[in-house]
Amino acid sequence: MKIYNVEIPPDLEIPELDAKTKAAIDAFHEENVRDQREKEERMKSLPEWQNKPVVYPYGPPRPPSINVQALRQLPPHTRAIFAYLHRDEITY
Repeated sequence: MKIYNVEIPPDLEIPELDAKTKAAIDAFHEENVRDQREKEERMKSLPEWQNKPVVYPYGPPRPPSINVQALRQLPPHTRAIFAYLHRDEITY
């Protein structure tokens, strides 16, 4: 398994996350998306925010780095949450 193209050793256990925790994470994510949309709508009404392009002064954001040793120090449930949050970036 790789996360952001960093090989995760096979001996590093990342258990399956339980449905209740997945549902809580998904609900929290949806709430954040909704809040962000509402904030963007409010900002559009302000003259200083109209027609402002997004500018990345140092280029687009880079993907996060993955520290396998730090992952090893996390409890299995926390590693499962980490993997679930980054599930779109996991390759096999």
